[in-house]
Amino acid sequence: YAMKNNHLNDTPFFRAMGFVGDVFLLNLCWLLGCVLIVTIGASTSAAFSVAGKMAAKQDYRVFHDYFAAFKRDFKLATLAWLAMAVAGVLIFATYQIGLAHAGTLSNLLIAAGAALGVVWLCALGGGFALLGRYTYTRWPDVVKDGLRVCLGCPAGALVWLVGMALLPVLNMVLPELFWYLLPLWVLIGGGAVITGTAFALRPAFARLESKTK
Repeated sequence: YAMKNNHLNDTPFFRAMGFVGDVFLLNLCWLLGCVLIVTIGASTSAAFSVAGKMAAKQDYRVFHDYFAAFKRDFKLATLAWLAMAVAGVLIFATYQIGLAHAGTLSNLLIAAGAALGVVWLCALGGGFALLGRYTYTRWPDVVKDGLRVCLGCPAGALVWLVGMALLPVLNMVLPELFWYLLPLWVLIGGGAVITGTAFALRPAFARLESKTK
């Protein structure tokens, strides 16, 4: 009889597969939580709560921790999301108005819309990453600190920006590639972007946590 290897599940391969499986489950939770548009903020914050524990090498249970964080931060995350959604609509409208016309003013509107869109995405991602990890009482502080943490940790901002903007940009410039990558993104993309951002932001969060001890 073959001897059972009790350490098989502790090999790098199985640890990697377990990690990929957790990211897949986290992506599933995040997508389901985003079905109702109003709950996108709570879902993203909850996903960052789990991803933050993964990055900090803390014990976690994907489903349990996701739904606990979703319930815990629902009110504040939803207020932050609704405020940011309104701002996002205005920024998008500015960009679209610029595209619909020609001339110097239109070019300025396009540039302003694109720049504000980057700022908007940074504040959104950084804010929900912080809310998933720390306690807040006011949603404006979530947005403000989200932008600050992205400015202080460009690597985290870059992972988040590229991950979230990649498909929309591809849809505009390379629609064939967009449709090719869309199923993969739906399968694991959102969870991968959130987890990657959490790992990239971890050094900044570790410095913050060391100061508060």
